[in-house]
Amino acid sequence: MNRKALAIHRSLLTAYIGLEMKHKLLLALTLSVFGNASFAQSLPPVLIQSLGCDQATDSCSLTIANEQFGSSECASNKIGWDSSSDQGKLALALLSSAMMTEHQVELTVTEGCYNSLPELASFSVLSRSAKK
Repeated sequence: MNRKALAIHRSLLTAYIGLEMKHKLLLALTLSVFGNASFAQSLPPVLIQSLGCDQATDSCSLTIANEQFGSSECASNKIGWDSSSDQGKLALALLSSAMMTEHQVELTVTEGCYNSLPELASFSVLSRSAKK
Protein backbone atom coordinates (compact mmCIF):
# COMPACT_ATOMS: atom_id res chain seq x y z
CA MET A 1 0.00 0.00 0.00
CA ASN A 2 1.36 3.44 -0.80
CA ARG A 3 1.59 6.08 1.94
CA LYS A 4 -1.42 8.05 0.77
CA ALA A 5 -3.65 4.96 0.72
CA LEU A 6 -2.33 3.92 4.13
CA ALA A 7 -3.09 7.37 5.55
CA ILE A 8 -6.63 7.24 4.15
CA HIS A 9 -7.10 3.73 5.55
CA ARG A 10 -5.93 4.87 9.00
CA SER A 11 -8.18 7.93 9.00
CA LEU A 12 -11.20 5.84 7.95
CA LEU A 13 -10.45 3.30 10.67
CA THR A 14 -10.09 6.08 13.25
CA ALA A 15 -13.39 7.63 12.11
CA TYR A 16 -15.14 4.25 12.31
CA ILE A 17 -13.83 3.57 15.81
CA GLY A 18 -14.87 7.08 16.87
CA LEU A 19 -18.36 6.59 15.44
CA GLU A 20 -18.68 3.19 17.12
CA MET A 21 -17.68 4.73 20.47
CA LYS A 22 -20.19 7.57 20.00
CA HIS A 23 -22.97 5.03 19.39
CA LYS A 24 -22.00 3.12 22.55
CA LEU A 25 -21.88 6.37 24.54
CA LEU A 26 -25.28 7.43 23.17
CA LEU A 27 -26.76 4.06 24.10
CA ALA A 28 -25.30 4.25 27.61
CA LEU A 29 -26.54 7.81 28.10
CA THR A 30 -29.97 6.93 26.77
CA LEU A 31 -30.30 3.99 29.12
CA SER A 32 -29.09 5.98 32.12
CA VAL A 33 -30.79 9.31 31.46
CA PHE A 34 -33.13 8.84 34.34
CA GLY A 35 -32.60 6.96 37.55
CA ASN A 36 -34.49 4.08 38.99
CA ALA A 37 -37.37 2.75 36.94
CA SER A 38 -38.18 -0.16 39.26
CA PHE A 39 -41.85 0.80 39.61
CA ALA A 40 -42.46 1.71 36.01
CA GLN A 41 -44.79 1.18 33.10
CA SER A 42 -43.25 0.53 29.69
CA LEU A 43 -45.10 1.74 26.63
CA PRO A 44 -44.99 0.17 23.16
CA PRO A 45 -42.90 1.91 20.47
CA VAL A 46 -44.54 5.17 19.38
CA LEU A 47 -43.89 8.36 17.43
CA ILE A 48 -43.79 11.61 19.37
CA GLN A 49 -46.56 13.93 18.18
CA SER A 50 -45.45 17.08 19.99
CA LEU A 51 -42.86 18.19 22.50
CA GLY A 52 -42.47 21.43 24.41
CA CYS A 53 -40.93 23.05 27.47
CA ASP A 54 -41.79 25.84 29.88
CA GLN A 55 -38.60 27.87 30.35
CA ALA A 56 -39.89 29.49 33.54
CA THR A 57 -40.30 26.15 35.35
CA ASP A 58 -37.79 23.97 33.44
CA SER A 59 -40.50 21.41 32.82
CA CYS A 60 -40.96 19.60 29.52
CA SER A 61 -43.65 17.34 28.16
CA LEU A 62 -44.29 15.26 25.09
CA THR A 63 -47.49 13.93 23.57
CA ILE A 64 -47.94 10.52 21.97
CA ALA A 65 -50.89 8.92 20.17
CA ASN A 66 -51.82 6.42 22.85
CA GLU A 67 -54.64 5.78 25.21
CA GLN A 68 -54.08 7.28 28.63
CA PHE A 69 -51.40 5.60 30.72
CA GLY A 70 -49.68 6.16 34.04
CA SER A 71 -51.03 6.10 37.58
CA SER A 72 -54.65 6.99 38.25
CA GLU A 73 -53.61 10.33 39.81
CA CYS A 74 -52.16 11.62 36.55
CA ALA A 75 -53.23 9.31 33.69
CA SER A 76 -52.66 11.03 30.34
CA ASN A 77 -51.28 10.58 26.83
CA LYS A 78 -48.57 13.11 27.76
CA ILE A 79 -45.34 12.56 29.70
CA GLY A 80 -43.51 15.18 31.75
CA TRP A 81 -39.98 15.62 33.14
CA ASP A 82 -37.71 18.22 34.73
CA SER A 83 -35.28 19.65 32.18
CA SER A 84 -33.09 21.60 34.61
CA SER A 85 -30.55 18.77 35.06
CA ASP A 86 -28.03 17.58 32.48
CA GLN A 87 -30.07 14.38 32.10
CA GLY A 88 -33.25 16.38 31.52
CA LYS A 89 -31.54 18.52 28.87
CA LEU A 90 -30.13 15.42 27.20
CA ALA A 91 -33.61 13.87 27.15
CA LEU A 92 -34.98 17.03 25.54
CA ALA A 93 -32.29 16.98 22.84
CA LEU A 94 -32.59 13.27 22.03
CA LEU A 95 -36.39 13.19 22.11
CA SER A 96 -36.60 16.35 19.95
CA SER A 97 -34.28 14.73 17.44
CA ALA A 98 -36.38 11.56 17.46
CA MET A 99 -39.55 13.57 16.84
CA MET A 100 -38.05 15.62 14.00
CA THR A 101 -36.57 12.56 12.26
CA GLU A 102 -39.72 10.47 12.84
CA HIS A 103 -37.94 7.78 14.85
CA GLN A 104 -40.06 5.70 17.17
CA VAL A 105 -39.28 5.75 20.87
CA GLU A 106 -39.88 3.30 23.68
CA LEU A 107 -40.88 5.20 26.80
CA THR A 108 -41.09 4.14 30.42
CA VAL A 109 -42.97 6.19 33.02
CA THR A 110 -42.69 6.03 36.79
CA GLU A 111 -45.57 5.30 39.14
CA GLY A 112 -45.40 8.94 40.21
CA CYS A 113 -46.45 12.19 38.59
CA TYR A 114 -44.56 15.27 37.44
CA ASN A 115 -46.65 18.45 37.06
CA SER A 116 -49.83 16.32 36.96
CA LEU A 117 -48.47 14.12 34.15
CA PRO A 118 -46.93 10.65 34.18
CA GLU A 119 -43.20 11.15 34.85
CA LEU A 120 -40.57 10.01 32.35
CA ALA A 121 -38.36 7.27 33.81
CA SER A 122 -36.36 6.24 30.73
CA PHE A 123 -36.52 6.06 26.96
CA SER A 124 -34.88 4.48 23.94
CA VAL A 125 -34.77 5.93 20.44
CA LEU A 126 -35.28 3.13 17.92
CA SER A 127 -33.65 2.91 14.53
CA ARG A 128 -35.96 3.26 11.58
CA SER A 129 -36.55 0.29 9.33
CA ALA A 130 -35.69 0.72 5.68
CA LYS A 131 -38.62 1.89 3.56
CA LYS A 132 -39.60 -0.47 0.78
